[in-house]
Amino acid sequence: MKQQWINKLAISVLSLWSAFSVQAQNVYEISVPKVSKKIYTGHLKLGGTSSVGGSIEVNSFYMSQNGQPILPVMGEFHYCRFPVDQWEEAILKMKAGGLTIIPTYVFWNVHEEKEGVFDWSGNKNLRRFVGLCQKHDMSVVVRIGPFCHGEIRNGGLPDWLFAQPLEVRSNDANYLKHVERLYKEIASQLQGLYYKDGGPVIGIQIENEHQHSAAPWAICYPGERKNMTSATYDSSITMIGVSVQNKKITTAELGDLHMRTLKEMAEKAGMITPLYTATGWGNAAVIGNEAIPVTAAYTYPFWAKPFMSPFCLFKDIQRNPDYAPVRYDTEKYPSFCAEMGVGIQMIYSRRPIVKAEAAEALMVRTLGSGANGIGYYMYHGGSTPKQSNGVGFFSDEVMGVPKISYDFQAPIGEFGLVRDSYRNLRILHTFLKDFGSVLAPMETILPEGYERITPDNRETLRYAVRMKDDSGFVFMTNFQDHDTARLDQTDLQLRLNLQKESLSIPAKGTFTLKKDESVILPFNLRMGDVVLKYATAQLLTKIEENGNDHYFFFAPEGFMPEYTFDKSTVKSGNAFYTPEPGIKSTFTLTTKTGKKLKITTLTREQALHATKINNHILITRATVLPEKDKCTLLWLGENRIDYILYPSRAGWKSQIAEVEPVSVKADWKKVGARRMTVRIDQPSMPQVNEYFLRIHYVGDVAMAFIDGAMVLDHFYYGAPWTIGLKRFQRELKEHDMSFYFRPLRKNAPFLMDLPKEATPDFSRQGANCQIKDIKVIPEYKTIINF
Repeated sequence: MKQQWINKLAISVLSLWSAFSVQAQNVYEISVPKVSKKIYTGHLKLGGTSSVGGSIEVNSFYMSQNGQPILPVMGEFHYCRFPVDQWEEAILKMKAGGLTIIPTYVFWNVHEEKEGVFDWSGNKNLRRFVGLCQKHDMSVVVRIGPFCHGEIRNGGLPDWLFAQPLEVRSNDANYLKHVERLYKEIASQLQGLYYKDGGPVIGIQIENEHQHSAAPWAICYPGERKNMTSATYDSSITMIGVSVQNKKITTAELGDLHMRTLKEMAEKAGMITPLYTATGWGNAAVIGNEAIPVTAAYTYPFWAKPFMSPFCLFKDIQRNPDYAPVRYDTEKYPSFCAEMGVGIQMIYSRRPIVKAEAAEALMVRTLGSGANGIGYYMYHGGSTPKQSNGVGFFSDEVMGVPKISYDFQAPIGEFGLVRDSYRNLRILHTFLKDFGSVLAPMETILPEGYERITPDNRETLRYAVRMKDDSGFVFMTNFQDHDTARLDQTDLQLRLNLQKESLSIPAKGTFTLKKDESVILPFNLRMGDVVLKYATAQLLTKIEENGNDHYFFFAPEGFMPEYTFDKSTVKSGNAFYTPEPGIKSTFTLTTKTGKKLKITTLTREQALHATKINNHILITRATVLPEKDKCTLLWLGENRIDYILYPSRAGWKSQIAEVEPVSVKADWKKVGARRMTVRIDQPSMPQVNEYFLRIHYVGDVAMAFIDGAMVLDHFYYGAPWTIGLKRFQRELKEHDMSFYFRPLRKNAPFLMDLPKEATPDFSRQGANCQIKDIKVIPEYKTIINF
């Protein structure tokens, strides 16, 4: 009897524990809709063929190239804001970052400062830039204006246009006469470089934010209400930044007519491309059925007060674009996000800081919401040129932006150094390069009640599924901009109610989605002849190895990776694996057809430093410049760098690239509390790519001068000012670089944007100006041959 009582007690305890375990789990369900998404074809006047073979097509949901769905990755770079002799290096960095398309503005006022006199030389050589993109197999979208914005003077409209008796950004005949001359000049620069000719120019953007946004004319008076670069009849509806348009647009017909007119003028000039785009957010004017309306999202806009944005919440982004309402039928166009703010420009009064986790979360959310083309503004920063008269600047000084710096906190900064966001985004781009054709046709499915989740909700899991034929990916994020109180989300399990089965991830137990993490998990993924039922690891890329596929995943922080395979598709090997993440995690399956399938699970840290080049995986902290049979490694400071190249003779063994160290000292002298001069020697050494001057300071604004002319400026936000010196090599042989630092005051309007550790103690004094440390740091380089 006693034993029976003990058995009954044990069973009761076990039942209670099982009930508690089920209750402790947070099970999130999602169900397949009864009706699949309808995709329309043949209604868009887009697409084209290349004279060297190849085609581009666009349906209502995604873009195809050579008959294969693709998910393009675009990243803005402004050729005129970067030294011409460093363009090629910049293109290679963008390519290594996973971009497939580079959009670039053609700023009218930079090229035609004086009416009728165009300048396409030096850093303004559009044709040379596009030719370099072609050399490295990079497609280009040329944003031809005439209005651009881009935080440049007058939004790109020339000063002399202000003096003309005409209405800008309208069908005014006098205005169109000047635009026609501009378009002919641009077309001449691009002749023979269009996709139809075998060139890289696959798209043209017409205008920018028409009837949504404008820039202030630089010709103004202090205290005056800004006079905006818009037609007079649009003056009451145009805004400065990207946002929701709440005002009724009574002149919509005029706006749409103007956009159609500009497109016709571009085509007449010879700018014939498979793709045309127009900004579609905030009720901007579009070109019906002839251009893809592209969208945007800025989580840290400088033109608005800080607020928790909706851009970390999943939704159907095609049906409900960001900054809606819009004036086009969203079901007829794919969702192309052209201006995702993974960085932001600073203005004097606002200095918002965008973290790498924010960039990654924004893009995981956007892809999971159904975007089928992603693009960044900016992806590579630069420096705004000065006017040729040497008096003024081309920056939008009225807006309060730096006079020269256009770093934008971009993944690649003003001087070509990569940020953490470059690596965080690269893991997504690497995935899209190999699996975008699988993802693009997949529709977005959202859980019940998703629309009730608010940005300040910290408890409910944020997730969405993209799926086709019971195969797909789960997208999750636990990040929210402007929220510092989020916590890890624990004891999670997903339940997918599919057409033919119900699938739990994981099958047993739970997972934790850590604070600030964003994750993509596959299910029912066909890997050659094998079906992966699910993995609690994120898919990165694949290579071909000895005629077989080798897949690479990585373990998100807080996840224990496990893989479950469909037993019926596996000939030999287990159907369930729980590898320890790292380079020794590889396991092998044999498929029913006798093929070998390898899977390696990297750590997240290894994945962040992984680049796929020429069917190889290169893991290194260095910046990678990929070429056909080799790559160049660049790294800052230390004269040795570790790397792993797989496959290679060394296998997974870590190798070391080591060069002779170079020591360069900055000879600097303070002059008073706010000024200093620096003499810099830049010895030409084969192992040095460039020298960087790093200044640790506390202040408000810093300015740099050579021979009496301002060459750089910097708005303080806590990080050191790191200056690339290659562009000044010639001048610094003869002149010192001098600096002026403006003190940081306790009533500065941007202090709320600064991290606590960057804000000095003002209890003893109301202003602070410190030059803490100055160093010259060599950027070393070496070449790896494949």
